[in-house]
Amino acid sequence: MSGFQSPRGLRDLLEPLASAHGWATDRAWAAADAAGYARIELPIAEESALFERAVGGTSDIVAKELYRLEPRGDDAITLALRPEATAGAVRAYIQHGMRSQPQPVRIATVAQLFRYDRPQKGRYRQFTQFDIEAIGDGGPGIDLEVIELGAAYLRELGLTDVQVHLNSVGCATCRPAYVETLRAHFTPAAQELSEVDQSRLATNPLRLLDSKEPAAVKRAASAPVITDHLCADCAAHHAAVTAGLATIGVAVLAAPRLVRGLDYYTRTTFEFTSTALQGSQNAIGGGGRYDGLAADLGGPATPGIGFALGVDRILIACDEEGVFGAPSS
Repeated sequence: MSGFQSPRGLRDLLEPLASAHGWATDRAWAAADAAGYARIELPIAEESALFERAVGGTSDIVAKELYRLEPRGDDAITLALRPEATAGAVRAYIQHGMRSQPQPVRIATVAQLFRYDRPQKGRYRQFTQFDIEAIGDGGPGIDLEVIELGAAYLRELGLTDVQVHLNSVGCATCRPAYVETLRAHFTPAAQELSEVDQSRLATNPLRLLDSKEPAAVKRAASAPVITDHLCADCAAHHAAVTAGLATIGVAVLAAPRLVRGLDYYTRTTFEFTSTALQGSQNAIGGGGRYDGLAADLGGPATPGIGFALGVDRILIACDEEGVFGAPSS
């Protein structure tokens, strides 16, 4: 037997899991094709600065989980293995002049991603996501399309124990005041927070709503909710998305403390969870709007929305629900 083994958090996909993985990704491509989303293949690595600017320096993805590659020879650019697909998709939109195409530009990819994280069931350092992006439309109608597409894909796989959680995180007009309200709420309990959460309190209090540390979770339970602090435009957008999803038959649960882990989100945020999975590991995907991301990356101001669904965790949910063709992982 060889003295080598696969590195921690990276797996060999053997049968029958390899076939199940192909089964889920084949259906992802089919769902994207049927909805009119063009396929895109993005580089496995990008400039690390792309993710640092897009995802945010205070996010766990950049601060703790980014795999950076040392420059070699005359190449002075530091690359990083992609931890998510949206930043690369928006970079490609800008670089290839997609703004001149009919808007929104609808693109899809199934990508291998990499994050330095503590491995556990359903969470790996190399993993696969089904990613959808609709770039160039700021209206609530495209939000409905994207969320319904994700829900329909999960239904098509045979999953029935799936919930859609919905929130709005506001915009540059209304969010700063809410952030200060949130900081004021957490400050009296600052000494009870972990060192990491104390840093979040100083730099980005929204991150505290996403914390799993007991002291932060306890304080967050009584925190003011952002939907009570939205500007008129964001409130109208959120109301239109909520009403529209009800009209097209997508049941959602209001999740006023859902902020997700990426700094680029604005307005609509959502998450797909499986009640067949346990606790904090029940999320199988999610997404939201990123209306300021293109401008942050040096392009013209362009709204966008997308989602990423985790194929590895979806297969665990399929197994828990007894869906044919999905083995235990």
